[in-house]
Amino acid sequence: MDTYLMKKAMIENAVMRGIKDMESDPERSARRLADLGKQFSKNRFEDNIFTVIQELLNNENSAYYDMIHSLLRNGDREAMKQFGVNFGYMSWVHGANKVRKAQKDQGIKIPWTVMFRYDPSSEEGLTAVDISRVVEQGQELGIYAYFIRQKATEAESYELLEVLERFKDCAFIWMKENGRLTAAQIQMLKVCKNVVVSLPTSDPESLLTCSLLRDQKIVFAMHIGYDHVADSGRIPYIMESVLASETALFFLVQMDDSTCSLRQLCYESRLKQNYPCLIMDYYGDAVAISRVLTGHENVLEIGSDGRVLKPACAAGKLFPRDVSLADAFASLLPVR
Repeated sequence: MDTYLMKKAMIENAVMRGIKDMESDPERSARRLADLGKQFSKNRFEDNIFTVIQELLNNENSAYYDMIHSLLRNGDREAMKQFGVNFGYMSWVHGANKVRKAQKDQGIKIPWTVMFRYDPSSEEGLTAVDISRVVEQGQELGIYAYFIRQKATEAESYELLEVLERFKDCAFIWMKENGRLTAAQIQMLKVCKNVVVSLPTSDPESLLTCSLLRDQKIVFAMHIGYDHVADSGRIPYIMESVLASETALFFLVQMDDSTCSLRQLCYESRLKQNYPCLIMDYYGDAVAISRVLTGHENVLEIGSDGRVLKPACAAGKLFPRDVSLADAFASLLPVR
């Protein structure tokens, strides 16, 4: 067995044991898992992450203990383990090592994640097959985390979930424009333990769907778009719906053409532990993670029409589908 597979199996066993221990003593078990993560840290990014987690959990009144209780009450243990290990180890540790090596060997820049816009009703734009091809080649380069923003249409996305479930080592955030899920999609999400679905706070139907997901022990997130810095003043009111959903993860998504960022607000909220959920800036935090994991700030986002949205230097170009992913990165991401 490969060394990384042995290490992954060892981490999975330790995480599952820690999750089970949390049922009887959540606070102590969470601190123990953070200590374990610190021991496995192999680079500055991981070390900093677990140092911050340790400091946060030293606060006995931390809102994150409420978040842990909520996850244990509402989430499937196997899904928490698989998604957590895929995102935390396969992407940030094993994958990041592969990305840095590939960048050095090939003289190109490689993103730590790829973001997609997906329209299941489109016959000419980005398809589930295209996404599958990128993920398949992305794993070889070290990319194990992916974000998919799906357009709200009458067409459902069963094919997409079938694709994502096949990539057992990857972690996917599937963000929907509406809060509706069919009974079949909910059943598929129970099987796709490497996928976290995110629902919009703007849709009144989302809270009902969140209740169904909790009943089925499916881990989920919520998100909202923002245009202006003034939108930060709406966050306390929006959090009422977020907290009612009992989610552990909330994304603020900068809208197209907006020039403001709420990344600092998200960062301060996490440090102050204002809410029993992690608040993330979709683009801002992705760039910050990229800077540490890969040494550059380029994230790649492909639009539903197949054109590049990010980075800005490549915006508007068609994502090349007839070349290898490494060659596509070489043509889109600036080396200097």
